[in-house]
Amino acid sequence: MNLLPDRFEAEERSVYETTEVLHLVSGRDLFGMVCLVDRVPELSFNYKEKLTSSMSSTSMMSQSTQNSSICMNDKRDIRGGNSQIRVTDIKNHVADAYRDLELHVSGRVVAVATRIPPKSCSGETQNEDVEDCIQVFLTSDDDSMPSSQGLDRKVGSRVLLGTITGLGTSPEEGSCFVYNSNGSKTHVIMKHRTLLVKHMHWYRAGEEVSVCECRCTRARLPPSKFWLFEPRCGMHDIGGWYIETFGRDKKGRTVPSQRYWDGFDTTKQFEERLHPAMYLLALAYRTLDIEDTKIRKQTIWKFVEGKLFSILSLYKKFV
Repeated sequence: MNLLPDRFEAEERSVYETTEVLHLVSGRDLFGMVCLVDRVPELSFNYKEKLTSSMSSTSMMSQSTQNSSICMNDKRDIRGGNSQIRVTDIKNHVADAYRDLELHVSGRVVAVATRIPPKSCSGETQNEDVEDCIQVFLTSDDDSMPSSQGLDRKVGSRVLLGTITGLGTSPEEGSCFVYNSNGSKTHVIMKHRTLLVKHMHWYRAGEEVSVCECRCTRARLPPSKFWLFEPRCGMHDIGGWYIETFGRDKKGRTVPSQRYWDGFDTTKQFEERLHPAMYLLALAYRTLDIEDTKIRKQTIWKFVEGKLFSILSLYKKFV
């Protein structure tokens, strides 16, 4: 499959223990995912050669067992009709929004991304350093380096697709920008909301009338126990993004359009269109930002709830 569907879903994770942030699904068929890069402490070169084969098989078995146990044993609490995501380590999750990501399609690592947090603003000067920066790299076919070695070791053999600035630091209803490998601004990302729905639209920059290249929609859903059909996966059962990609036909009309994921598109429109890895990895970071906001709200509520409980306990002692 060299072409992605022109419309598909990206199911969000419902438990933070899994590194699979998004599952890319067409119907009920899983064809790809966006994952966090696991950073494992490295051994010396001599030990690496001896342990490579055994560690790879052992890690695959343990990860499969862990994912199966989470799918079977995870019971999410339903309080007041809202599904509460199980949180085991808030500090580790907050860091997920700035961890490295990988895009997997059909069993291959297609692209990787790294995110640089914004720097503190010095005085009244406003520059690009006060915005977060996402760099997306396309992998090559012969790049088979395992993800456990970290992104820093892998960037050298990859091609820079582009950079996204301000995705996390821009307002909830605002815009951020996409730059190509030469540093030229090519696209604008519009973030906005309607009733119970979040939107992300990608437009080409520098045109009076620009076509929406990609439209991502995230509707708020009820808990999965009220769904008409059973969720496809127990760890991704809170809904997700609906993704649509568009292009122009020979008559200049806007029509649904598929995207090449395996390398570069050879058509004439390639120079004007973004690689789908840019959409999907940016969408994954957007999902992690929303998760971070939810956790911060839950943390504040738990703090207030604890204080109120202690005050109530003291009141009962004196009464």
